[in-house]
Amino acid sequence: MKESHQSNPLLRKNVSLGLILDVCEGKVCRSKSKRAAQKEILRIQKLGNKRRIFAEKGPNAPRCVIKRGGRQFVCSSCGIVSNESCRSFPSDGSTIFPGTNIDSSDFSFTAGDTKDIKCSKMKNPKFFKIETLINVESGEKGKAYDKVQSYYDKKKEVPIMVNFFAEKVLRKVYRFFPKYYTKVGDKWISTVMRVRTTQGNEKKFIFETLTHIQKKDGKLKLYLDLSADPDLKNVHPESLFSTD
Repeated sequence: MKESHQSNPLLRKNVSLGLILDVCEGKVCRSKSKRAAQKEILRIQKLGNKRRIFAEKGPNAPRCVIKRGGRQFVCSSCGIVSNESCRSFPSDGSTIFPGTNIDSSDFSFTAGDTKDIKCSKMKNPKFFKIETLINVESGEKGKAYDKVQSYYDKKKEVPIMVNFFAEKVLRKVYRFFPKYYTKVGDKWISTVMRVRTTQGNEKKFIFETLTHIQKKDGKLKLYLDLSADPDLKNVHPESLFSTD
């Protein structure tokens, strides 16, 4: 189960990607113009416990946020491989992807911290369901989950939907759309993800994050090793996270 969720590029330890980020809350979600104004194009690099998020386009451009060990740095002027005018802050240890409801701690249930697991077939034989009883504190303050329902593509062995419950109420839904999976080497990787925070019904959501892997000349800007990204050619990986 843990390996299957490595299909989410944001959970990988060594990755470089271009991401189109579309986030909305409340009534803003109903306005195409307001959503468009908030949309961002991000460059994301991760290496071990280090992470760099560069806002290439959008309201936060050209800022970048770098997480390195127990420190977090906000740099007001960044480029593809440069970080300038950086300020240091103690890391609050948050597992939430900045500005979204994407939380890596949501997937701690895949590491074996579970009370009970039940697998069941579905009407469509291409998919199956796993129900997991858990006790997981969310990175979102004051939230915890006690049950997860995960739906998987049997052939690709990847998730297509993950539902999180608290006291029998649906609280969050991650969707990974089967037709938007792509194969990178021998790995199936999700290129589109939708995350909704709910109060019992997925359609009546209160917060939504929609991500697309960016394309350039018809090719996905997705590399499962920093050294494979042509924009980082001749760049030492460690220098990407430098704030001196």
